[in-house]
Amino acid sequence: MFEFYKIRKFVKHVSFMRSPVLVKRIFKGYYNSLIRRNDTLRSIELAIDYKCQATCHKCYSANLGTHFPNPNYVDKPLMTVDEIRNTIDQAMDLGIIHVNITGGEPTLRSDLAEIVEVCRPKEIMVSLVTNALSLSKEKLKTLSELGLNLLQVSLDSADPKTHDELRGVPGCYDKVMQTATWAKEFGVNLCFTTVLSTESTSNGSETRKLLEVAERENAYLLICDSASVGGWSEQGEKVMTREERDTTLFELMKHPLTRHHNMYNFRGKIGCPASHEKVYITSHGDVTPCNLVHDTYGNVLNMPLADILKKMRNDPLWSQTHDTCPRYLEEEFATRGGVAI
Repeated sequence: MFEFYKIRKFVKHVSFMRSPVLVKRIFKGYYNSLIRRNDTLRSIELAIDYKCQATCHKCYSANLGTHFPNPNYVDKPLMTVDEIRNTIDQAMDLGIIHVNITGGEPTLRSDLAEIVEVCRPKEIMVSLVTNALSLSKEKLKTLSELGLNLLQVSLDSADPKTHDELRGVPGCYDKVMQTATWAKEFGVNLCFTTVLSTESTSNGSETRKLLEVAERENAYLLICDSASVGGWSEQGEKVMTREERDTTLFELMKHPLTRHHNMYNFRGKIGCPASHEKVYITSHGDVTPCNLVHDTYGNVLNMPLADILKKMRNDPLWSQTHDTCPRYLEEEFATRGGVAI
């Protein structure tokens, strides 16, 4: 049965389609996937830096950044604006409709406005993930004028003290709420992001409180998966089992304000989009299937993105689509290819 809540979510999703070019690209993506049965790259997560002022213990990129650094990785040069432009141009040729700029904390880069601009926000959806600590009102105004479509602000708890403790920064919650006010002022779509874990869902009232905050701020709540990677590499007990995750997510997605990365696929069904419709690109150019999978299949600085995708999709694990996160398919996940970063 196609529940009413799914219709409400889809109508809200359609409201993001501000550009005729974007609408055309969306229809082309569905045509290529559903009619021609060809994989079409829909979205890229683009990390532009791994520096961050917060010390979140659950950060998926903590091992790539400054808190628990990989010495062979953290000192590599960041992609320049021109290198990012070239990467986006390649991705546009492959069909993308969305670029999600992330980190670390992307607002720490002084050339953030230039990066947003080369992501072509007038043609596709461009979103920015932030903890809000370094995002000034003037900077957000500039980004909105460039066409930034969506601001994704991390929110771990509806309780200010708890959120600040989890982030390791006093006053972080207040900065999140101030940023939410600015987003509404400048007409930037807003969502709060929170991580699905045994900690966050052991008490159902916490999620309800987050949804109350989202409703109050005219935002929605993006539910992100957790995995034994980054800051949680040694804290597997905080990562849900597949059964816990699927059951919890099913209930959460009934609420009209909840979203999940796997909701909208060109294939027309809910499932993991990694490698087929979505990839993660590190701040140094390495391409992985997902931000929770730190195995690279090539680097955009010395290999065309199309060739990297072909190599990735030839891997037995990523050659097929999955109804759930492949990290829960332990035996299959252990056979994956790629080179650890």
